[in-house]
Amino acid sequence: MKAKLPFKFNIGRLFANKKFAIVFSLILSFAIWLSVMINQNPIREQVFTDVTANISIDNTAASDMGLGIVSDISSVKFTVTVSGPNYIVSSLSSDDFILSADVSEVNSVGVHTLSVYGNRNSSKTGYTFKSISPATIDVKFDYIDSKDLTLVPKLIGVSAEDGLVAETPVVSNNDQSVLTVKGPRSTIEKIASAGTYFEVNKTLSSTQTFDSQIVLYDENGDVLYQYLPDGSVIDGSKNTVQNNYLSLSFTSVKVTQPISKKATLPVKVVFNNLPASMSASDIYCTVDHRTVTVIGTPDVIAELQEVTLSPIDFNEVSTTSNKFEVSASLKDGVRLFDSIDFFTVTIDTSEFADKSLAINNIKCTGLDSALTVKSDSAIKNVKICGPKKVISEITAADLYAVADLSDKSAGSYTVSVTIKSDKYNDIWQVGSYSIAVNIS
Repeated sequence: MKAKLPFKFNIGRLFANKKFAIVFSLILSFAIWLSVMINQNPIREQVFTDVTANISIDNTAASDMGLGIVSDISSVKFTVTVSGPNYIVSSLSSDDFILSADVSEVNSVGVHTLSVYGNRNSSKTGYTFKSISPATIDVKFDYIDSKDLTLVPKLIGVSAEDGLVAETPVVSNNDQSVLTVKGPRSTIEKIASAGTYFEVNKTLSSTQTFDSQIVLYDENGDVLYQYLPDGSVIDGSKNTVQNNYLSLSFTSVKVTQPISKKATLPVKVVFNNLPASMSASDIYCTVDHRTVTVIGTPDVIAELQEVTLSPIDFNEVSTTSNKFEVSASLKDGVRLFDSIDFFTVTIDTSEFADKSLAINNIKCTGLDSALTVKSDSAIKNVKICGPKKVISEITAADLYAVADLSDKSAGSYTVSVTIKSDKYNDIWQVGSYSIAVNIS
């Protein structure tokens, strides 16, 4: 008896299955299409014109040496011929590959002839580079340097209305006062200075700001390059520069033209710590400049009536100390037009005298009622100044020292004191004095 097989393959029954028949038909169709495409698409060539090269020196000896490319390689066009099956080659575009050059042997300044080669730039494969014409490219290399240049602003044709002054223009943004220029050493070495340029050609009644161009000059002050608002560059002969291989930290800058007003005003001397019975008008003094010329914003200058000097501490005035150098106290937006750093004030002390005394009467004020204080019993050599008649009569008994302890807690301190008199109100202490106190 024959054994019964568990399964018998029947191809007729398999093709009777509709799903299998559909899948098999698709596979067979693709195989037939692929066979036809291969047989009908033999190897052929495709030519691409006007192709540019992308040359990088990153991670090369040239880069490590500080060299850079200073040639306009983008202007060189190549003809590229690729070879491969028709169905592959026909789908290619110049974006599917990239041309490069071998810079591994570049290690010096000058023009180097580099071999050009192609690389795939997409996922498309199955083709080869048959030829690249020209096969080489001449590339100039130079050291890349940088230079920092202080901008000198220049505005053309600026005038101010009557009574006003057009001052020296300034760069509006302090961060743009220095320009950094980077490029080939041979070009950087020619650049001596940098400035700004804009033609105003009008009369101004107030301070204005203008968008200005950057200009690079040689050592003779002649224009090397001028950067125009549209982004183009021209040389000193107004010819367009295609590429000078320079990079600037910025190519435009705002420049402010200050319009100011001048005024000549009297000088006023001011004192601090005058005796109670005295006013500034009682003090006869001379100033080496009784009037001074100031300049500033027109609205502020129009309000000024005088120039006040920084205060003189009258506690520093005596028969042997009567000459002081002080500066002017000026409002914002105002400065001295004259080249004066200090004003010399001389006080007439011919009617005054001074005397040194020991002060025994020391008073402490402001102390918390829960605290007690012990202090020095006397302050020696206290210099007092005042009218001659008063100084001839005054004694130590007419004076006392006051120490303010209102901000003090328990502890030991050295505190300043003020010398006072209930009998005389036209005297003052000369210098500063202090005492030691112990608060408990």
